[in-house]
Amino acid sequence: MIKISLPISKSIANRYLVRCAILNEKLPDFDENWSDDIKSMYHLLTSKNELINVGAAGTAFRFGIAFWSAKKGVNKIITGDDSLIKRPIDPLINSLREMGADIIKMDNGSFKISGKKLSGGKVRVDSSFSSQFESALILIEPLLSSRLMVSRKGFAVSYPYIEMTRLICKRPLKWPPESDWSNAWIWICRSIITKQEFLLEGLNKKTPQGDSICMKWSNFFGFEVQENKLGIQVNQKPSKYKEVKIDFLLCPDLVQVSIAMAILLKIKFSCSGLRTLVHKETNRFEALINALKILEIEVFDLKVNESFSFDASNWAPNKETCRVSSLGDHRMAFFWAIIGLKQPIRIDYPETVSKSYPSFWNQWDSIVNRLN
Repeated sequence: MIKISLPISKSIANRYLVRCAILNEKLPDFDENWSDDIKSMYHLLTSKNELINVGAAGTAFRFGIAFWSAKKGVNKIITGDDSLIKRPIDPLINSLREMGADIIKMDNGSFKISGKKLSGGKVRVDSSFSSQFESALILIEPLLSSRLMVSRKGFAVSYPYIEMTRLICKRPLKWPPESDWSNAWIWICRSIITKQEFLLEGLNKKTPQGDSICMKWSNFFGFEVQENKLGIQVNQKPSKYKEVKIDFLLCPDLVQVSIAMAILLKIKFSCSGLRTLVHKETNRFEALINALKILEIEVFDLKVNESFSFDASNWAPNKETCRVSSLGDHRMAFFWAIIGLKQPIRIDYPETVSKSYPSFWNQWDSIVNRLN
């Protein structure tokens, strides 16, 4: 049994940090081992500078704009890298302005904020692009003049994250948070492919993390999880499924690794609910289609930016090393890490995993593959 120490959940950690700042409670001490996203959130909340650059941290960008908009008398300019400031955020800006926020979009895509007491009350938000728009509003409710009543426009993607936010706002704050389930899925997939048994520390089945939905896919892919006082133990069990269909609208962070595993398991795989992938660190929908082409796997039932299928039953790795790129996206790096269990690869920009999992490659490469 191989023990894996996972990073703390950045989704929970980021909400916790914002909650602490809003309630004027002491933030936990800064830790260099945090993921880049958590570090960005910490710096955003504690910075004394007027200009704050959050880099590629979309959560810090969205939550930060909401947070500083509701801080009376504070002037800030929130910016990020080129790809971040091009991602959709207008629905959040519109909702904040509806409550009286003084926010000006600058020519370079940054936002100039003059913080003030916001009204609260009834406000509409379009959650069809990101659940974080609604979560950002929920988090700042203690700073508003009246109780927040959100009227949701459109279907909320990644809805479990909104429920996570509500839960964190109701519970007493506790640090450190549990380990990250999206990162756990990478190791569960490795266990399925390599038949290695892992103990994933710091996880539990009763979790607010939406990505724990992967436990429900155990029959599809052939695994089981057992909980003990240290975490989750991953074991194998037979699977008779040769065709799997999954809608990822509620859990888009699990897409890449799931597709990589389906390839190595040589099954027919259909995935839908992918419309949020186009607005991530890279266009993940396009990146996945291109990755399948690189692996010479035909794509069918293609509905652009929504769904596609493929049949990997005849796929076989070749002996030559395949040079690929993470495209600066940590989840595409994880995709290629899984593929690399069978296909020799060389990944350009592997360091991008630090966004969510800084120790990933050290852990991944230190464990000897025992492939059947």
